[in-house]
Amino acid sequence: MLMKDINQIAIDLISQYGEDAESIAMLRAAEYAANLNTEEWAIWETVLKEIKNISNNSSKQ
Repeated sequence: MLMKDINQIAIDLISQYGEDAESIAMLRAAEYAANLNTEEWAIWETVLKEIKNISNNSSKQ
């Protein structure tokens, strides 16, 4: 998955869930990890990191 796709998923989650976006991404990552789906787990871990980056950058402004 491309980084622009990861970024768009992160933005969509923030738009839809606000402060809960990190929790939603964490739950998705945990769900895939529990099912041993390492490919999807890695994607959602990256989405979670991107949400944190976006949140950190917006709080600095």
